[in-house]
This record gives sequence, C-alpha cells and structure tokens, in this order.
Amino acid sequence: MSDMEELEVKTKQHTPQLFLESEDKTDEARGTFSELQECTYSSKIIGSSGQHEHMTCDCYENWNSETQQNMACGEDSDCINRVTSVECSNKFCTCGNDCQNQRFQKKQYANVTVIQTELKGYGLRANENISESSFIYEYIGEVIDEESFRKRMVDYDTMKLKHFYFMMLKKDSFIDATMKGSLARFCNHSCNPNAYVDKWVVGDKLRMGIFSKRNIQKGEEITFDYNVDRYGAQSQPCYCGEPNCIKWMGGKTQTDAALLLPDGISEALGVTHKQERQWLKENKHLRSKQQSDESIINEAFVKSIEVSALTEGDVSKVMGALMRVQDLNITQKLIQRIYLTNDDNINSSIIRVHGYKTLSQTIKAFKDEDNELISKILIILAKWPKVTRNKISSSQIEDVVKDINANSNDDNLKKLSSDLLAEWGKLQMAYRIPKNVGNDKGSNSPALYGRNARSRSRSRSPDRGKSSEPQHVETDETLPDGWQTAFDPNTQTNYYYHAELGLSKWERPTKEVPKGPKGPKPILYNEPAKRPILGSNGRNYNEEELARREEERLKKEKEEQFREIQQKERLLQELILQSQKELEEKKSLEEKTKLEKLEKEKERQALKRKKLKKSKSSIPPAPPVPIETQWTKTFAKHVPNFLKKYEAEIGRDNIKGCAKELVKTLVAKEMKKHSDTKPPKELDNAKLKKIKEYSKMFMEKFLIKYRSKHDKKRNHDEENGGTKRVKADVE
Repeated sequence: MSDMEELEVKTKQHTPQLFLESEDKTDEARGTFSELQECTYSSKIIGSSGQHEHMTCDCYENWNSETQQNMACGEDSDCINRVTSVECSNKFCTCGNDCQNQRFQKKQYANVTVIQTELKGYGLRANENISESSFIYEYIGEVIDEESFRKRMVDYDTMKLKHFYFMMLKKDSFIDATMKGSLARFCNHSCNPNAYVDKWVVGDKLRMGIFSKRNIQKGEEITFDYNVDRYGAQSQPCYCGEPNCIKWMGGKTQTDAALLLPDGISEALGVTHKQERQWLKENKHLRSKQQSDESIINEAFVKSIEVSALTEGDVSKVMGALMRVQDLNITQKLIQRIYLTNDDNINSSIIRVHGYKTLSQTIKAFKDEDNELISKILIILAKWPKVTRNKISSSQIEDVVKDINANSNDDNLKKLSSDLLAEWGKLQMAYRIPKNVGNDKGSNSPALYGRNARSRSRSRSPDRGKSSEPQHVETDETLPDGWQTAFDPNTQTNYYYHAELGLSKWERPTKEVPKGPKGPKPILYNEPAKRPILGSNGRNYNEEELARREEERLKKEKEEQFREIQQKERLLQELILQSQKELEEKKSLEEKTKLEKLEKEKERQALKRKKLKKSKSSIPPAPPVPIETQWTKTFAKHVPNFLKKYEAEIGRDNIKGCAKELVKTLVAKEMKKHSDTKPPKELDNAKLKKIKEYSKMFMEKFLIKYRSKHDKKRNHDEENGGTKRVKADVE
C-alpha cells in the first residue's frame, strides 16, 4: 500500500473529537468584533457575480398546506438554480415566493455556538447533528478590492493581530471578517475538515457559504481548509490534530496541498484529490518551474488533465463550476468537456441549466485572452439543438456573438460567428396562445388556479410536453385583473395570458384589458338534469319559451356588463386626465423652480461683477515706468542678438557684460538727446542699423584689449612652463 493510500485510510478511520462539555463562549466571542447581518461592499461593482441577467429556474410552486410552506426547489428537486449554486429570487423566478432555495437570503443557519479550544483560540461547535451538504453559515464581512486587501494585511501585521480573517471571493475581491463579520469567522482550519466553503450567486452578488462535507455529529467542531497561503500570510503551526496534518499553514514554504482544487471544481473536471496528490508527488519539480508563488491552483496539474465528454450526471457540476470559475486554465478544461460532448440529449440538458447565459458570460470574460477558447464556444453553440430562438433571445448571447463578428481580428472567429448568426437568424420565436379557459370542460373550477391545484404539483420539473394546457406558475398580485402567468416548455420562458379573453403576450401587461359582455354559459353535460320550469298556471314551458327567457336574461346581463365597462372607462379617463394634470403641474413647478434658480444665478453674477468692479476701482494706479527704464528694455531686446557671434571667442559671461555696458551707453546717449521722449514700440531699420554698427565698433575695441591681455598671459604661461621644464631636466 502506498503512503498516499495509507493516509487516505487513516483519514477515513479517524473518529471526530466531541466538545459536548465545553462552555458556551458565544456572547464573549461576540464582544471581539462587530457583528454584521449582511456583507458590506466598498463599491457597487465589488463582489459582483458578473451576470447581467437573472438566472431563473423552471420549477413551480409546491405548497404544503400542513406546514404552510412552499416546498419548491428543495434538496431532492432537480431545480436548475440549486444544482448550479444559484439562489432563487421571489421577484424573478417562477417557483413561487419563499421557495426552499433561499438559504442565504433567509439566513437558514445551523444551530452552532462558539467554544474555547485548547490551542486554536475560539472555535465553532455544532449543537445538533448536521447532515451532509447542509448549509451551516454564511461567511460575512467587508468585501474589499485587492489594493485594500494588501494594505490591510500590512496594517494588521503592524497591529500585531494574531489571527487574520480574509477569504478570497474573486481574483479582485476579498471578504475581510477581521473587524466586522459573523460567527462563521470562528471556524478553524483542519487538514481533514468536515465542512467546505462554496460560492453562490445571490441576486447580483457572489456570496460565500460554509457547507457540511459529511455528516457532522452534535458537539463536533466545524472546520474547513483555509488555504491561507493564497493570501501571503505568515507561516503558522497547525493544531488540527488530524492524521494527515501538514503541520504548517501558509508562508513561503507552502505545501502543494494548499493549492488543491476546490471540491466542486475537481468534480467538474472529473478528477479527485487523491489523483491530484499523486500527480504532485510524482511531478513536484514542475510547480516551481511552471508557475509563480501567486498561483492559487496547481496550474501544471490542471493543464495535464485529460478531460472527457460529459455524462448526464456531469452537466450540473460542470455548468455550476463554469458559472463561478475565473481561472483561464480551468475554464479551458471545462469548455473542452462540453466541446467533446456530441449527445443531443446531454446538450439539451446543458441548455436547460442556463447554457446560453453561462457561455455568454464566459465569452465576455475571456474574449481578449484566448481566441481558441472563443472558437470552441462558437462551435459548441453551432452544434447545440435548436428549435426556436427564444432561449437565444432571452440570454442575449446573440449580441455577444455580434460583437465578436464586428470587432475580432481573427478570420476564423469572424467566419464562425457569421455562420452562427445566419443559422440563428433562420429560427422563429415561439408564441404559445393558451386555450380559452372558459370553453374547456370543467375549466371554471377554482381549483385550476387556486392553492389546491398548486399543492398537487411537484417542485421537480415535470414533463410538460404531455399537456396542452398553460402551465400556471403563480398568481402575481401586481398583475392587472384577469391576467395570469404561465410557463412555456418549448421556449423555457414565462408568458402572460388573459384566460377569459383568450389573449397572450410575452411582455408583462401593465393595465387591465376592457372586457366585453360574456357569451352564454356553456352547457356542462356532466351536471344533473334540472327540474322543468313551471309557469303560473302550472304547465311546463316549452323549449322556445325557455330560449326566449334565456335570451332576455343574457341581453340584460350584457347590457349590465356594458354599463360596467363604460363606467370603468370613464373612471380610467378621469384617472388619465388627473395624471396628465398632475404631470403638467409638476412640469410647471419644475419650470418655475428653474427660472427662479436662473434669476438667482443672474443676480449672483451681477453682484459678483459689481464687487469686482468696485475692488478694481479701489486699487491705486501703478506708478509710470521711467523713460530711462523703457529705453533700457528696448535696447536690451536687440543688442544681445548683435553680440552672439562673438560668444565662441570671449565666452558667455563676457558677452553678457559687454551687452550690459553697451545698452547702458546707448541709453545714456538717448537720454542726453531726448530726455523726455519715450522710445517707440518698435525701432525702425535705420535705427537698428546704427545700433548694429555702434555695437560692432564697441566690440572691435573690446576684442583688441581682450586679445592683447590673453596674448600676454599665454606668453607668461609659456615662459613659466619652460622654466619648470628646465628645472626638471637639471634635476
């Protein structure tokens, strides 16, 4: 038996420790942090599920009159939301309000208490037996981005905090339960845990839940695998006491066990942790060569997996994983499994569990990273069974494919997307009009749409193809009078119908349809025969008389109904007029407010200008610039340009000195001639020529002196140099 197999046997045979006698420390533990009922988010987009459309299941209400509960979407149902880790929503799903797949929203937590452990600080204990795959608690905290996460890691380390409570939600989103969270923060790490964490889509957010991995006994401590090295934590000793304990958690000397694939992902890829550990044992050298320390999975192992086509039992696992995974390597393998699947029945099952929406989301996430992946997805979409375009339309995947066709530079992607769009373009939308309920035998029975009919239904999605009746979903109180919601099995979507008038539509109705007079009530042949109607003389009325009386009764009934319709129309018109009046008043008020604001702004601007003008007038005028200074500025604009050519010989400092002296001389001459005359804005060419000639004369004189002085200095230096050389030779 190998070491790995021995470890597996020991793990299975290990008897869990029970803490039945440990004191309840829940109240004490609550004093160490601020308890939150829901996660808080640092921004609106942080922690988003990335799904722009709501995932709806195809279950329908299953009312239990004894417990007064809606049992739809329960643990034993095949609810497509539940099997893909998506919670149902009262607002969007067709399964009725408060179904069994709302555990996060209803906070259906297990009965647990906090206890004090010997070496691990606080821990979380089960107060009752918990069955396998049960929801235990939501991991709640502050959801922050990666930059804030890195900063808090440093801050908490500086604060000398012994325990960190971070959990990765997405690559760029982390839950921090250090200061604010729920009791789930007290779940300790174990190398052989009895629970696991799993991401669920709840509304438009991803949320993290703790679920039982196996049956948990009353008094047992609830634990899960932290995998803390994903967050660069300091190395810490592990005190779980399990036979397979790796002794240390985190740090740079991390073990490959911390990078094991999550349970849901490994199942979706068709591998086990035992296979992964065996591969790591045989290929340990590949990890350091083929991936960085920042990796959160064993990338080389994932790339080495030989995947196979899906079976019916794999569909929900693969689609659930694909909806939540963000790693490109894992996504490639999951898509490859779908790509290899050619069974039409299995492909139909994939479509049912949000297939189009999930692939649409995958394309958006990786369209700029892997053209081969996008190519495979387009091929998958092309081979999926297609009857109508309803699913395609509702998932909005057509727009995503159009975007690829319009913006991709890859010729293969352009051709695949173009062919797919052409194929989809041939499909028709399926519109199903329900039968007029009033014309069906026995259809006036209130049980058809009442609570009793729903209580006979099952949460598990039935074979709806056998019935031609509209599948009633739920009576929505917000719908106008007479309208009902039903499910169409051909398109897998809901539609709205008016049973009495025989109308149906895909769009949600917003107002009541005026009803015309009802026709004659249909004869129900299964009713018992009625007694003959007797006249005042005691004889029976003949059929003609009965028909005439019935006609008069129906006529009166129609007239009464018509009057009611007219009354309703009058009320409707009054409401419309009232609404229009209120709208006009509102617009008038808005215009008035706007004009008032404009007037106030004008007054404010006028006052501002007045103050500015006043402040300007109060400033004393600047003293006049002396004429001598004006001449100096005028000559200073031109003289340096005339002297530039001498800079190479005499240097910049001498040029500046000469220019300054020359300007001073020229100003003195001008002041001597015209002491009260301002210089012109621009000097004429004749004046500039004179200045140039004078500058040339000035520089010639300066150069004579400069060269004479430098010649003497050069001769002196040469003489001294000669003397030094002679002395050196003598020595």
